[in-house]
Amino acid sequence: MQNMLQKLYSHWIGSYRGIPRVIWYISVVSLVNRCGAFVISFLALYMTKKLGYPLEQAGYVMTCFGVGAFCGAFIGGKLTDKVGYYPVQFGSLLLNGVILLLMLLVRDIWVMGVAVFAMSFSSEIFRPANSVAMAQHCEPHTRTRSISLYRMAVNLGWTLAPALGGMLVAFGWECLFWVDGLTCIAAAMTLLWLLPRKTEQPKDLIVEDAEMVASNNISPYRDRPFLIFVLLNMLGAVVFMQILWTIPLFWEKTYAWSEGQIGQILALNGLLVFFIEMPLVHRLEGRGAASGYIRFGLILYALSFSFCLLPAGIAAALLFIVLISFGEMFVMPFSSNFVFGRSEGSKQGQYMALYTMSYSVANIIAPLLGTQIIAAWGYHALWFMVVGLALMTGIGFWLLDKQMKYQKF
Repeated sequence: MQNMLQKLYSHWIGSYRGIPRVIWYISVVSLVNRCGAFVISFLALYMTKKLGYPLEQAGYVMTCFGVGAFCGAFIGGKLTDKVGYYPVQFGSLLLNGVILLLMLLVRDIWVMGVAVFAMSFSSEIFRPANSVAMAQHCEPHTRTRSISLYRMAVNLGWTLAPALGGMLVAFGWECLFWVDGLTCIAAAMTLLWLLPRKTEQPKDLIVEDAEMVASNNISPYRDRPFLIFVLLNMLGAVVFMQILWTIPLFWEKTYAWSEGQIGQILALNGLLVFFIEMPLVHRLEGRGAASGYIRFGLILYALSFSFCLLPAGIAAALLFIVLISFGEMFVMPFSSNFVFGRSEGSKQGQYMALYTMSYSVANIIAPLLGTQIIAAWGYHALWFMVVGLALMTGIGFWLLDKQMKYQKF
């Protein structure tokens, strides 16, 4: 038993070796930022319980989050290609922190829509710049693990944020905005402290599987396989994003759970990803086609939401969290690796922006679709819909893989 544990520990530690130092710095900045991501996790409950918005109106306001994220990602990609990833990241973090603090004053539903748009806009400008910073410092043989390290930091933040956020609600909803805003500002200061201001793309960064790279100068909007990939990624994200927008509402209504209980269960998602994803990716990297892992993850998404159809109980919620967490571990690192590999060149920021925008569109569709289906036909209709969508998206990735059979996907 001791020997087995020693081997597991050695494998876990070994999965971190060889990752460039700058990737660790970028991950630390993201960890500080995500540790305060309370508002996103509890936005739906805040609007329905604290401000008293009807569910349908709350859904429209949450859709503003996706619209702002879409616009922010587009502008962020353009800015990153023009001025570089460093100032864009710093400005985004600082502005987002200020907006979150100002949201404390908002009560009117129309102003809330504008505020949520501004919050997500300022937040999503960060992502293309952050992705370019990652891509420029990743080495090909450690790229997927570097992505996983970054995701591990983000998920550790998500692990802490819902649990702490649930506890902060006991002291007042205002605490969520104070802590979230101040941690964004702290992340901006951490960026100044850790990340070098001027860095060049490593000269030894030679892209493996050169056929994955479309062209150094091609626009991502003319890269047909990439556009199909982005569309499929968006559909998969619509499924996954229900964990943010409708699952908390489902647990609160169906299971009669408090915000603290919901936060604790959601925190399990980040905890599982934190401990398991890095060694899992280290074991899988280079041993199979990335598209196969993505499709398997989508099957796990479908299975996870099928457990929401079971009678109410903690077991169903735990099965949902475990399966969707493993699905995330298969889908997201290998999806990001494809984008990083295909986006080398002068249009890298725009490639990263378009990939980020797929999640932004998902954040527009997911809350609006989810809340409207719930209002019209109930939660079970929504779960049937997302199960079918996950499986259809998996088939789409399979067809794309066939179309790209002469390229390593």
